[in-house]
Amino acid sequence: MGEEEEEEEEESSNSMCILPELLEEIFIRLPLKSILRFRTVSKHCRSLLESRRFSEKRMSLQKNRRILAAYNCDCGDRPRLLTESRFEGDEEIVYLHCLASRPSLSCDGLLCFPEQDWIIVLNPSTRQLRRFPSGLNHKCRFGFGLWSSFSPGNWAIGFGRDKVTGSFKVVRLCFSFRVIGQEEPVLECGVLDVQTGVWSKLSPPPHVVNPGSKSVCVNGSIYWLHVDVYVEKHYKILALDLHKQEFKKFPVPPTRATKESRLVNLEERLAFVKTNVLPIWRVEIWSTDTYQKRWSKTFSIHLKLDVVSWPKRRRWFTPVAVSKQGNLVFYDNQNKLFKYYPRTNETRCLSLDTCVISPYVENLVSLPLKPSHPYPHVSVETRMSRCRLFSRESSSWIFKALQRNEFRILEILFTSLVVAGYICSPRK
Repeated sequence: MGEEEEEEEEESSNSMCILPELLEEIFIRLPLKSILRFRTVSKHCRSLLESRRFSEKRMSLQKNRRILAAYNCDCGDRPRLLTESRFEGDEEIVYLHCLASRPSLSCDGLLCFPEQDWIIVLNPSTRQLRRFPSGLNHKCRFGFGLWSSFSPGNWAIGFGRDKVTGSFKVVRLCFSFRVIGQEEPVLECGVLDVQTGVWSKLSPPPHVVNPGSKSVCVNGSIYWLHVDVYVEKHYKILALDLHKQEFKKFPVPPTRATKESRLVNLEERLAFVKTNVLPIWRVEIWSTDTYQKRWSKTFSIHLKLDVVSWPKRRRWFTPVAVSKQGNLVFYDNQNKLFKYYPRTNETRCLSLDTCVISPYVENLVSLPLKPSHPYPHVSVETRMSRCRLFSRESSSWIFKALQRNEFRILEILFTSLVVAGYICSPRK
């Protein structure tokens, strides 16, 4: 009898060891809505679904490539994902309910919105929003009165993820001229750890960058592009290792820069985008190799006038993603979305009114609650009267989608089976 009891105990213990692994494999393949529901089933499920390992594994297995765009609205309510997506050609667009002109940075599915007094970090997938003080003394006394030397126009912001610890960080480079006629600005550098909500100082970088220049995070480092205002061909790239918190100069590609040049994260590689207007419209994209050391030209796109009309103001282009077939999706600063087919050397306009924010990936990482400050409350009356989503005059596809009440029978059935299996599983 003793031997049989020991065998039963061993079988029971083995089943408990396998159960979390099986649950993880099942959860990874569930849609986002089901996973968010499962976080409330038990503490064990919550800890599993909010773990860094699960989040990174699920992101690596995501096959559907999507684009995040702004559903422009100035109602003042907190930004959030809309329930319905839309296809432009064969590209799926996911919409964020927010003001389209609002500056933002993205990294691994999370968004950062820098403001005058606050830094806002949003995870659209989990709907978590955290608000942190900017940590700046915005007013600086000069010879005459008070001047807003630390306005966002004098900032250079970076947002990225530490590849060693997995924590998200916000970097702020602040420029000010405290003496009239001073040639070089005074730099104040700080980094905010989103996990702790604490700002810490950084040593000054080897050179300044253009205030307001948009940064990009690739493989645990943040990069800024600095183009000389007077001689455009003179430009530099500044890099910051988020884990070591050290600045360094990064080599530039063997080409000239313009004021319309951009740095982007293209398929987890640092890319330099250059727009040429004369003698013909052409977009050149240079990318680094896997080790971020060597540059090579990956795309050279001739834009015909029947696709891209002559601009009335400055115009630049930004790549979003590369498909498995090697086709490039990119957009311009006039809210037009394009797709380039290298095999046929053809460029198609997918949309004339899509304000692209970034590529979209579902990230289940949990944002801390304690060090954050609440988001300003907007009354229901104000939101209902100003929000485009509730405007009956606009018969948009999003408004119609909100009127429907659709359920996915297969999803509910599969979710119920998983819950039943978890409850009925043997326990110690």
